[in-house]
Amino acid sequence: MCGKAYKSDEHGWSQWFGCCEGPRRYWLGMGMFFITSLLGFAQTGKVFISPLGSSVELNLVTESQGDYVLETQASLMEGAQWEPLMQFKQGQADQPTRFVDPVCGTSDQRFFRLRKLLDQGTREVSNFRLLDVKGEAHELYYFWPKRAIVIVLHGDREESLEETNQLLSPLSERYQNDGLLVWHVLARTEQSATLTESKPIHQIDSPILLDLDGIVTRAMASVEVPEAVLVDPRQWSIAYRGPIELRTDLGDQEYVMAPLEDAVESLMSGKQPIIQNLKPFGAPHGVKALEVPSYTGVVAPLLITHCIPCHSEGNIAPWSMDSHARVAEFSGLIKSSVLAGEMPPWHAEPRFSRFSNDKSMSSDEINQLIAWIDAGSPLGEGQDPLPAASKIVVEDWPLGKPDHVVSIPTQRIPAQGSVDYRYFFLESPFAKDVWLRAASVKPGNRSVVHHGLVFKGNFLELLALRGGLGGFFAGYVPGMEQVEFPAGTGKRLRRGDILVFQMHYTTSGQAASDQTQLGLYLSPEPPERELVTSAAYDVDFTIPPHERDVHVRATKVLNRASILYEFSPHMHYRGARSRFTLNFPDGRSETILHVPAYFFDWQALYRLEEPIHVPAGTQLVCEGWFDNTIQNRFNPNPDDTVRFGEQSWEEMFIGYVNYAEE
Repeated sequence: MCGKAYKSDEHGWSQWFGCCEGPRRYWLGMGMFFITSLLGFAQTGKVFISPLGSSVELNLVTESQGDYVLETQASLMEGAQWEPLMQFKQGQADQPTRFVDPVCGTSDQRFFRLRKLLDQGTREVSNFRLLDVKGEAHELYYFWPKRAIVIVLHGDREESLEETNQLLSPLSERYQNDGLLVWHVLARTEQSATLTESKPIHQIDSPILLDLDGIVTRAMASVEVPEAVLVDPRQWSIAYRGPIELRTDLGDQEYVMAPLEDAVESLMSGKQPIIQNLKPFGAPHGVKALEVPSYTGVVAPLLITHCIPCHSEGNIAPWSMDSHARVAEFSGLIKSSVLAGEMPPWHAEPRFSRFSNDKSMSSDEINQLIAWIDAGSPLGEGQDPLPAASKIVVEDWPLGKPDHVVSIPTQRIPAQGSVDYRYFFLESPFAKDVWLRAASVKPGNRSVVHHGLVFKGNFLELLALRGGLGGFFAGYVPGMEQVEFPAGTGKRLRRGDILVFQMHYTTSGQAASDQTQLGLYLSPEPPERELVTSAAYDVDFTIPPHERDVHVRATKVLNRASILYEFSPHMHYRGARSRFTLNFPDGRSETILHVPAYFFDWQALYRLEEPIHVPAGTQLVCEGWFDNTIQNRFNPNPDDTVRFGEQSWEEMFIGYVNYAEE
């Protein structure tokens, strides 16, 4: 077979070598041959094949710069697919690239070919965020200061964790002070609590990230596991992917290849690894393959449900999803935002509570969307439904026309500088006590309204609210929908109550004006229970510069038996995550809300699908963690020592709760 040339396609010629026939017989040789070029011109090179124990060794000598791929095939049948084994760059001119085939000694026959590739460009890796077994969030792009990131994909094979951890431990220890980060990604159908109890889990040195329904595993195009993906954070590209090490039984000895270690060493030295891609020779990842979904039948309806309400003309998103072409243009951004958990804007961890206003996509929906994007965002057949669906009439009042509107005087906001809180005092517009089914705050200019809170009551009641720390009557904050009060509840506005508007403005670079309004919606009859908005808060905390995971804790005791409906954490730009826990009088504790990644611009009000009845004496514990490092891309200044304050470059910690006493 050696020395005989076969025409591979219309573009050029390749030399194919049969490596073995039967477990102990080999085709050996050295030949001058043509390397297939996707550009259509031929490059010369040499391949040396020689026996090595029960396998064969290939020495690949290339004579021009560029990327090359070594491929294999079991038989030279027309139409048969060539399987990539190794992609590499030309090494030193006098040293061939070596490959020892771990399969050849057990195969009836195998053929190889070497192809020169076009310029492959940067193999980009999308941002993503996953939770570890402890429920803590890990976002890839957050770790941009690292010099190298190793992501080990395990598929659903939990049993591979211990072995890969042993292989990676020396590498982690060697580069632990040089900016190497290691993650294990395990595909799961659900966030199993039993995973944290298994013995190997406690012995793993690096975080184990749970990939629900294999979303990230699919997105990273994994096929066999375990597979290591080495990421270069300088340009968020894949520098190497393949096995951590490759062991080949040669009969009387074992050949060990450590491609990941070599790749990390190259990257740490500021060089690109010679071997960029190597077949893992592992097991199937166990994640079900997906077909490319239909745009008109699957993807467009998904976008209409989850994205169009904001991404339409005149709405709050910066661009409109008004056509397939527009979505395809932004497909990379969509993929990154969805995998990172930024869009749709819903940030509660699902395993603790169910919420009636949950805006998240299901894992199946995410998989369908990412599969479509990875396939090139094809339009397919049928009429594009987005042009019609994106023509949404933006309602002035989303809850309909209010029964009464209270307005503050028109405010002038300067182009630059800080603006102190502004307060406006108005009287109740009603001549008698009334019950309300909703109270909606509508900013006149969202670009400058940081937040608007409305308080009500007499003078002493207003003092007790401490400017919103103790609760509020109605409010607007970024990302919070204006909705009716929970079923069976309402808020009472008494005759003679004072309405106090607390307006926080931020400058936008242009002089602006605002007239925020309060829409009041009367309830046709008194509700079963009066809704109370209260809070646990802390004002006595310090966040040192360049520190992350700074913990703050606040509590509130419910003195009477109550029904809990809604929760909302409030922090500013250094807020990183939050958790709400109930401590019951009998000693039990229950986490009811965990926000593993807090976003100041999306402050949701999390409404329980089933309200919780709690006995008198129940303690609500609100915890928050702050990130004052340069890695927090929202951080106003990581050099500051931060304390409680009203401005957004200062910090707050408030855990709001809506409840009714029984």
